[in-house]
Amino acid sequence: MRGFRGFCLWTVLLALAPVAAIRAEQYRSETRELDQVPAPVEQKSTEELLRTTTDPYAKALLLRDLAAQAAQSGNVAKATQYLEQALATKALSGLAVQQMREQLSQLYLASGDYQKVIPQLEAQVKAGNPPPEILMALGSAYLQQKRYKDALPLLQQAMQQAAAAKRVIDPSWRRALAAALLATGRDREALPQLEQLLKEDPSQRDDWMRLVAIYIKSGDKARAAAVLEIAGRLGFLQSREERLRLVTLTAQLGAPFEAASTLQTMMERRELPADADNWKLLASLWIAARESSLALRALDEALRLAPSAQLYQQRAQLHMDREEYPEAARALEAAIQRGATDGATLMALGMARYQQADIEGALQAFRDAQAHAGSRKLAQEWIKYLESGKAREQALAAASERRRRDEESIRLGGRLGGAPIAVEALKRSADAPRALAGGLTPIGAEAAGNADGTIPPWTGGLARNDWPAGFTKGQRLQDPFPQDRPLFTITAANVARYRDRLSPGHQALFARYPSYSMPVYATRRSVSYPQAIYEASQANIGRAKLLGSDALSGARLGVPFPKPQSGVEIMWNHRTRFRGNSVEVQTTQAVVPPRGSPQYLKQTERVYFRYGNIADPVDLSQQNILLYYLTWFGATRNEVDFLALVHETANSLEDARDIWVLPPKIRRMFRIPPVGYDQPFPGAEGLMFIDMLDMYNGAFDRYVWKLIGKRELYIPYNGFRISDGSRTYAELLKPYHFEQSATRYELHRVWVIEATERGGKRHSFGKRTFYVDEDSWNIVLVENEDHAGQLWRFQEGHLLPFYDIQAANTAPMLVYDLKDGRYFASRLSAEDDPPRYDVPMREGDFLPAAVKAKYGK
Repeated sequence: MRGFRGFCLWTVLLALAPVAAIRAEQYRSETRELDQVPAPVEQKSTEELLRTTTDPYAKALLLRDLAAQAAQSGNVAKATQYLEQALATKALSGLAVQQMREQLSQLYLASGDYQKVIPQLEAQVKAGNPPPEILMALGSAYLQQKRYKDALPLLQQAMQQAAAAKRVIDPSWRRALAAALLATGRDREALPQLEQLLKEDPSQRDDWMRLVAIYIKSGDKARAAAVLEIAGRLGFLQSREERLRLVTLTAQLGAPFEAASTLQTMMERRELPADADNWKLLASLWIAARESSLALRALDEALRLAPSAQLYQQRAQLHMDREEYPEAARALEAAIQRGATDGATLMALGMARYQQADIEGALQAFRDAQAHAGSRKLAQEWIKYLESGKAREQALAAASERRRRDEESIRLGGRLGGAPIAVEALKRSADAPRALAGGLTPIGAEAAGNADGTIPPWTGGLARNDWPAGFTKGQRLQDPFPQDRPLFTITAANVARYRDRLSPGHQALFARYPSYSMPVYATRRSVSYPQAIYEASQANIGRAKLLGSDALSGARLGVPFPKPQSGVEIMWNHRTRFRGNSVEVQTTQAVVPPRGSPQYLKQTERVYFRYGNIADPVDLSQQNILLYYLTWFGATRNEVDFLALVHETANSLEDARDIWVLPPKIRRMFRIPPVGYDQPFPGAEGLMFIDMLDMYNGAFDRYVWKLIGKRELYIPYNGFRISDGSRTYAELLKPYHFEQSATRYELHRVWVIEATERGGKRHSFGKRTFYVDEDSWNIVLVENEDHAGQLWRFQEGHLLPFYDIQAANTAPMLVYDLKDGRYFASRLSAEDDPPRYDVPMREGDFLPAAVKAKYGK
């Protein structure tokens, strides 16, 4: 920018210089002859005239003269001061003031005083029809403040105006435009600007370095080499610092692989020394390029020359990412021997040992980490887990799974690197969905009402014209039935009258809590799905099949089994139901004790659905994936205390779900065994297991799933008033049970499935009964029994039709512990922002390395 500042100064000189001449010529036409030659008049300097004059107008002109003299001598500060004083006289006309302010802006820019120049220049641009000098000046000022996106259009407009006027473009202008293009990632557009710039002004080393870096980044190594050779001949690559500058510049342009390759070549040619510092730099560049094998080699060389705890920690991290746990443990032990006894390093050592099923070694590391305040809580949780009976079994299972992966050479990157599946052309019907032949809805519910009319016929669910007045997509859902009032309320006093239409779980709540009640409303069959889901569901009939309880095949996009023949087929319908193409949502969960205050925790979820994705439906024969799931928890909205990444598969016989965790303050991703089943859910204090998320998720192999049939039950439905923001969490979460006045129950048909433990398998729940809504395939109620056959925990999911995306889900979800009186509430949203659906997401966003890079800071 030095060249541009010089150009600004010359612009001011050209503007200020004619002032005296103009005044001298002003009255040249008014001449007269004198009788005698007048006596010489003593000439006063401009400074003397300024001191003696009292006329504000004359004072302003004199100050302008002084500014011109100061600018000519290179004293920008003095010139700026004179012009500021001239404007302060307020004696000049509007046009003169505008011209003087433009000149003052140029001086500010020449001096580098951007805080002053930007408001002045912005005002001139806003006034309309600014000359290219002003556009260039404001763009350059933005550039200096790293406001690249603001700078670029101004610089482009200035260049276009100058070109249209057939003016000679100053090299500093082209240099500024090239810098803005590079800073905004528009390398292709910057390339011709840099090439032309070097033809016009080959004197700036940085211009040569930028051009080389762009060629390297684009893969044009031949041109890069040619430019380097010319730059070398001009004397721009004579020192180590200049060569390293080329490497770092290439990395800064977003090409770490090319930067690392360049550095390695220079070291091999002895253009740069192969010392410890350069090996460290090379390792960091290979890490940034995600080339772990090459990074490990560079780290080994750096460790050979200058071993340090930090380098061993880096080496351990790479081995952990590669699931090479013995090597990671050895590197961490070496780091600890060299003084890295912090809690994070000890925690990492414990995890590396645990992954090898070295329980005693892991316990020792976690006990050492317990002494550090930052890792104490997490270390205590690991110690508690390792001292339980499940730890060794899980660790051995993880080791076995890794061996299987190695033998089959299944690489995650390869699975995610394939081309996206093309979207089939899906016929869209302009008509509302209708019941199909056989009396079923397009997804398999009974279209007709019940015998006494308390369940109405299905008419298509909520459509666009049913939306509440003023509602727009993306807002918090509003109740589309605000006029509805309860038909009656079930209480402990009259529960016997309605027992036939109550699940055993609800009957147990009435028996335990005299204050429990259920307001029952008229039934509204409000759930609707997109036409593409209806058509795909019908196409799945006879095509979708199960190769085993945990292996789905042949299904595409819609409900796999609209005409289910078994309990596990219904569970698959729940697992694959349409919930949008993607979603990003933050909700609140809480443990509510019988006495005391609820304990809150925020949960954020990002889900990229691959099955059930209308925009890009996955082909399960080509890609074994159902969804990518990223979640993290924190005490407040912006905290990340614990993060988990899940890749959920459709065929776990071929490949079980992949799970990685990012523990707090560790800043490292760890693959863990395919957890699920009855392992504790984070923040639930043991009230909820992993497989209770979404009412049920994960593998089906621990139970035998028996289809009992259908029942008409009062279930939570159309619960808009819970989440509409009219009640706080404190008002909803009452001791013993949820605030029932905010709820809504309706009579609906549900599928009933009994799950009993499969022989040789073990779960904390001996038997479970699931109730699945026929119109949405959402599980809405679950009764979980202990091994003595006693009802232990009862799950209740309040079904909510998301009419803005034509889907349905349960929110909130409640888990009642009927033994100790606590309950757990999740997916609370009344005080949180509404979910964002169809957020742009890519499979690459859910790679462990990408997650670690974004959230492990």
